[in-house]
Amino acid sequence: MIKEDAPLPDDIFAKLPGSAAVMSDAVLVDGDRWRRALSARGLPSVEGKLSTTERASVTRAEVLDLGDRAPTVGNAFQLLYYSLAWGLGLRASRLHQRLDGLAAQQEHAGKLLVTAWKLVKAGAPTAEAYATLTTERGAGRIPMFGPAFSTKFLYFAEGRAALPRHIILDQVVSHNLRQDAWPQAPGAGWWPESYEKYCYLVGSWASEASQRLGEMRQVRADEIELTVFRRHSSGQ
Repeated sequence: MIKEDAPLPDDIFAKLPGSAAVMSDAVLVDGDRWRRALSARGLPSVEGKLSTTERASVTRAEVLDLGDRAPTVGNAFQLLYYSLAWGLGLRASRLHQRLDGLAAQQEHAGKLLVTAWKLVKAGAPTAEAYATLTTERGAGRIPMFGPAFSTKFLYFAEGRAALPRHIILDQVVSHNLRQDAWPQAPGAGWWPESYEKYCYLVGSWASEASQRLGEMRQVRADEIELTVFRRHSSGQ
């Protein structure tokens, strides 16, 4: 059970990197590999920098910019590609299997992604948008597109114009929350209600951090998420 009233840990507050560092958080992506894999499966081509470069650095800000587009099927696939690419990085673990699952249910996947995106834009409860992409037991409704990547898609779907409400959750973040707020956090398969409580916790920590900083600046929830992700790693 998540302790929604857990106070912001001092080590998290001390390591906040600032919103600029969040926006510039980048990964290197093999554009050639993505183009070949998508073409081989008859999936829509990738657009943007991954459509022309061999290798490209993709930042959070660039993927969030895609979230400011209209929630159409075509745009949803681009947002999904870049969310996955940013999450998988250069090694792109199990990319072929993930794209096989997407290709097998392309029309169904497009409808689910657009529905979830529209819920995000409408300000629906975080559990509702999350449950569009995952089952009540936290399994992905799109093959090989599990809860961690669902949270990435929802996070980026909010775009850069809005403050984030749907926060990225993965096994690293859940593990790093065990000591103060989520003692028995599972490594995967988070239920919709658990995800909603997690988003509330991170949002409350962002508010607490902003209050502690006074008039200096406002802390975003994704700044908390990034700091938790980096917790206990070297140099943190």
